[in-house]
Amino acid sequence: MRLLIIGLILLVAYLMLRKKFNFFEASDTNSKNLKSGFQLIEAPAALIQSTLKKTISNVIMGLVLILITVLLFVKIKIVLLLLPIAFFLIGYLFLFNNHFSKIKSQQIWFNAKTNEVFVEQLKAENYAFNIFQDVQAVQKIESVQTTRGLLYGYYRIKLKDQLLEIPYLLAENKPANKLFFDTLSQNFKIETQKRIFPII
Repeated sequence: MRLLIIGLILLVAYLMLRKKFNFFEASDTNSKNLKSGFQLIEAPAALIQSTLKKTISNVIMGLVLILITVLLFVKIKIVLLLLPIAFFLIGYLFLFNNHFSKIKSQQIWFNAKTNEVFVEQLKAENYAFNIFQDVQAVQKIESVQTTRGLLYGYYRIKLKDQLLEIPYLLAENKPANKLFFDTLSQNFKIETQKRIFPII
């Protein structure tokens, strides 16, 4: 009976997530409206869906570990050691939501000829900068490890008056966005910081 209830909860949660992140048709339409000379740095629907599936897979594994802990706790106290791992895996769902929200809240346009970048934001003013003239530092903040094919992280680009944060999901869209991220990696010494949950 417990397994049936947990199975139903997982199914409902999965369907709710699919509905929440069902933005793909609008995203494909926006990507066609390119500004003259600029390329939109975006994550395609297939990449987002693939990452969401991997994330849900990790979350399910975390829930299974919690279930095992609950069922065996009375007999085997040592299974409590599984709880931190379980909560870590479940945390990937909140991490995905955080990075997904960041992608949806801004659009980044890159002109490869002039190295100009234009950032459109939903909840703040738009701004523009030149990679070689205005960037003061570039950092990478990422998870402490890759878990079952997932490595969450983001680039942090420090400007004089702005801080641009770009989820790794956009960097994984190759070869479309490769030139933009290659320009950063080839011209700046990028410091990498490790965090358990690289929340933007």
